[in-house]
Formats: sequence, structure tokens, C-alpha cells
Amino acid sequence: MTTSIVVKKILVPIDGSDLSFKAAAYAIHFARVDNAKVTALNVIEDIKQGGAIGLQAKYGKVSIVEAFRNARKESALEWIKKVESEAKRYGIAFTGEVLDDEDISSEAGVITEYAHKNGFDLIVIGSRGRSKLKRLLTGGVTNSVVNNAKTAVLVVR
Repeated sequence: MTTSIVVKKILVPIDGSDLSFKAAAYAIHFARVDNAKVTALNVIEDIKQGGAIGLQAKYGKVSIVEAFRNARKESALEWIKKVESEAKRYGIAFTGEVLDDEDISSEAGVITEYAHKNGFDLIVIGSRGRSKLKRLLTGGVTNSVVNNAKTAVLVVR
């Protein structure tokens, strides 16, 4: 077998779940082995899809919607900062991104499109995220990333 595997850019989606942080630990480990760069990505779901806040958005209560988005972004930045401090501890090049899924149909779509557009060699993702109900209804973000990514995906249990 003569195929050589080069991993220089690793994407790790972070949602605050224990498994997403475990996936980040794997990403940092592989980055140390291959001298790769790690990017932590959080996707803020489109709240207009449903629920109490989604109904508020539909009927024009923008202040509630903005407060929710700001709280989600603040949490996401804290999660990313946690991963960043671990990466920096090992001298790993690191960036963090928080994106909205307003223009794309799903969180998984945002992840796979971001990975493709930015030339990532590997996506390291937790097998389950924070939302068990969403996984039952939609098949799960991880499943969708595995099935739609144009790059290698490592699923961490």
C-alpha cells in the first residue's frame, strides 16, 4: 500500500457535550502527531425552526431572539476557549469559529460545507451531541456529517 496520509488541518465541531470535548482531545492528539492545525467550530442552530423562541421570531419579537442568539454565542465562545487552552498547552496552532446555520439547511450542512470550503483533511466529531430528541427526529448531526462530508471523518465514542 503506497497511499500516504497527510493531515494538516483538523476540524472539530464543539457543542458543549462531553463527547465533543473528548473529540477535541483526539483532534489535539492527532495534531501533535502530525503537526496539524486544529479548528474548533460551533454552529448556532436556526431558532426559527420551532419552539417557543422560534414562535417569538416568527411573530416579530426580535429582542428575545437576539438575546437567545447572544447567549448561545457566549456559551460557544466559552467552549471554544476551553479547547483553545488545551491546544495551546501543547503548542498546537488553533482557531475557533462560531457560525449560524441560517443560510444552510442544517448544522451538519454548515460543518460539511465549512470543512470542504476550507480544505480540512479530517473532521473529528463526537458520536452524540447535546440533543437526543433532534438525533431521533433528524438522524443526528454526526450521522449526517459522516454521510455527507467530502473528507475523512473520525467519530469518537
